[in-house]
Amino acid sequence: MKFIATYVEPYTNSTTANVMFADPETDPDQPSVLSFSRPIEKGFEDSNYYFEINDQSYGSYGGLEFVRLSRNSIEVRLEQRIVEKFKEEDFQEVMVEFNVNDEVFESVRATLRRIFETFDVFQEL
Repeated sequence: MKFIATYVEPYTNSTTANVMFADPETDPDQPSVLSFSRPIEKGFEDSNYYFEINDQSYGSYGGLEFVRLSRNSIEVRLEQRIVEKFKEEDFQEVMVEFNVNDEVFESVRATLRRIFETFDVFQEL
């Protein structure tokens, strides 16, 4: 799966860190979405990250081989067991291109670091 995100939203509050990449313009009824989240409140330090592709039916706690962030893209590879669970071979690898200013990019990077901080899947190129 590949798309260009025109909406990129990093968001962290006192309980959760979230990042969403979305293309609401190409198909407003079924937008392409890639999102990540993880509880960050005290007592949940050992919790797993959660990700979704398009909607909750393609969501999972854990199950990513890698998440590679560069200045204008993010690439994700799912573990085979998750691809089989989703029954969507197109979701084996998800590539999202985006164009954001430096402030938003730094916020995306910081939030992803926080989401994946105890997991060996996040890479920065």
